Amino acid sequence: MINSRSLDDLRADVKLNAEVLLERCARRGLHVLITQTLRDDEYQALLYAQGRTRPGQIVTNSKVTTFHGCGLAFDFCKNVPGQEYRDLAFFAEVAAIAKELGFSWGGDWKSFTDRPHLQWDDRGRWTGALLRAGILPPMMPPKKTETKTEEKKMVIYKTLKDVPEWYAQAVRKCVEKGALKGDAKGELNLSEDLCRVLTVLDRLGKLE
Repeated sequence: MINSRSLDDLRADVKLNAEVLLERCARRGLHVLITQTLRDDEYQALLYAQGRTRPGQIVTNSKVTTFHGCGLAFDFCKNVPGQEYRDLAFFAEVAAIAKELGFSWGGDWKSFTDRPHLQWDDRGRWTGALLRAGILPPMMPPKKTETKTEEKKMVIYKTLKDVPEWYAQAVRKCVEKGALKGDAKGELNLSEDLCRVLTVLDRLGKLE
């Protein structure tokens, strides 16, 4: 039975971009823990039985492995004890970075939402059926780690509609309370760092 969490078990191109993802997340204060990479059909069958013939919640609808079985997928969680899977905003932030690199996110799936899951499927062009037939997707375009110049770029959200959904609630509260006001053109011009701070304060109940 194979149940690995090592990046070394991913296909080389996927491993490279997974490492870039971890580096970019770390720069943004997102503490990511890889929980699974490669698994075989035997372990997949064990997962499929969970919530059906074994105790626990249902975690998969697939009886056989596909992307995990080819080293094209990995699962992750928040590396903070007690918060591993509870922080939905964390998963959305990591996913946004992953999608910039070319990964597809299980959190976007309609039939079975899987927020901890990322895979390389050539932006949806590859399916599990193709993989089971031995037809693998092309190599994933390599991405580089961020340079110091890229790191210093400041992201600015001009209006409330520009603010990502994981920051929007906290920013909206501040706007409604009058704590944040736009300029003469009605633009807020909020930095991402400020939005992140406001979101933390909101989660602590400081914006009520």
